[in-house]
Amino acid sequence: MKLDKLSYFADAEPRSAAENMALDEAIFFRAAFPVMRSFRWIRPAVSFGYFTPWRSVIERFGERDLVRRWTGGGIVEHGNDFTYSVIFPDPNLATNAELYRFIHGALAKLLRGCGYGVELSEYPDAPGSNDCFQRAVECDLKVRGDKIAGAALRRNSKGILLQGSIQRIELPEDFTAMFANALSEQTEKFALCSPTAEAAALIAKEKYGAAEWTQRF
Repeated sequence: MKLDKLSYFADAEPRSAAENMALDEAIFFRAAFPVMRSFRWIRPAVSFGYFTPWRSVIERFGERDLVRRWTGGGIVEHGNDFTYSVIFPDPNLATNAELYRFIHGALAKLLRGCGYGVELSEYPDAPGSNDCFQRAVECDLKVRGDKIAGAALRRNSKGILLQGSIQRIELPEDFTAMFANALSEQTEKFALCSPTAEAAALIAKEKYGAAEWTQRF
């Protein structure tokens, strides 16, 4: 599997946790073609999966910038990681498992080319911690037994959103473009338009920055 075309956006502006989640959602609802975005955090942050209990996060990370993701998965600490999203506007493109394997398979091949001995997890680790990088699931990436890449998905009638993080390794400065080229035969830079940016600002304020969302469970 490889995408016919992909737009990519190396977002150089550090953003709050709420702003990062909101921009992914704003792009998701406006994308007419696959889009990949890498992004940065204005301060140390923690994102946590949609169904993660609020109490389990606030008790441990009260000093961090906290946000409940639209996608599932566990608790992820952010700051120095490579964080990215991939948006697929076709909800029937592939199953969740197929997409997960596609993204991480391409990433594994790319990282091996960068000199890392990357392995795809064949089986999930034993249940335990809700910290994403303490427990690998099938097709997560590991280096010397440590998980270095994980992701989570959300699917609805509009399409599919995958959000991922790469940690514990050093990446080349132009990694966003390299990753995009590993996913698609044809790539181009994505230009963030004013209406999408304005929509993201509103979503950040009314949804991801609001206690009703962050503390809902």
